[in-house]
Amino acid sequence: MNHDNHAAGDFDTVFRSAAVAEALAQAAPPLHEAASAFWQSAMSQAALSPRMRELVLVALHSTVTSLNAEGTQRHVRRALEAGAEPADVLDVLVTIAPTANHALYFAVPVLMRELKAAGMDAEYPPPTAQAQQIKDDFIRSRGVWLEQREAIFRLMPEYFAALSKLSTASWTKGSLTRKERELIAIAIDCVVTHMFESGLAMHIRCALEYGATRQEILDVFQLAALMGLETYIQGAEALYAAGLKPSTNATLQSTGRSILPR
Repeated sequence: MNHDNHAAGDFDTVFRSAAVAEALAQAAPPLHEAASAFWQSAMSQAALSPRMRELVLVALHSTVTSLNAEGTQRHVRRALEAGAEPADVLDVLVTIAPTANHALYFAVPVLMRELKAAGMDAEYPPPTAQAQQIKDDFIRSRGVWLEQREAIFRLMPEYFAALSKLSTASWTKGSLTRKERELIAIAIDCVVTHMFESGLAMHIRCALEYGATRQEILDVFQLAALMGLETYIQGAEALYAAGLKPSTNATLQSTGRSILPR
């Protein structure tokens, strides 16, 4: 493991202060050790650079299906420390913003089905010439087209135009490489709060086309799994704020009684 990987893999650096990690290690050593080992297993893998790992974690914490402000702030800071530029972070944030549109992939077909059941207009109108041009430009810049976009393209042309502009901005003007951006997309589509299979498959195919390796993609999957540790990280910070301190943890272990202020 190189020095950068060792530093990134140090779970105790995730907390706001060394005292929090010390208090946790004293309060429940086997639990803290297990959490630390799980963190290190993902953060010490070599296929992704420390910079790329942190950018993936920025995406995972800030995507609409997570919206973890504390985690976003933590990993933006760590990404910059690992060598990312502010433009790289902004690229990630704009790339993942259209994820919220996935709600329409689900909702629009439901609307059309209920309209048909009610005997109301459930026909898809032909696309406008402007919408067709925007679709063609989208496919040209992104190289892909999800079937779920077709209904939005036909029913909501003005929204579709704005969405397409947002969905192509970083892909045509951003600082990340195409492969790096595909890895970001893989992360937000595979995470447990989303699990969007059609998008995941599409971005895996594109990532492979742009040179991603199996191990790089597996490392992204491991980073997505780290989201489970946020329960421990944020809960531990709350315990510390409530009064759990290193100097009193020995009492907790020896007596099993609470050492938090009453």
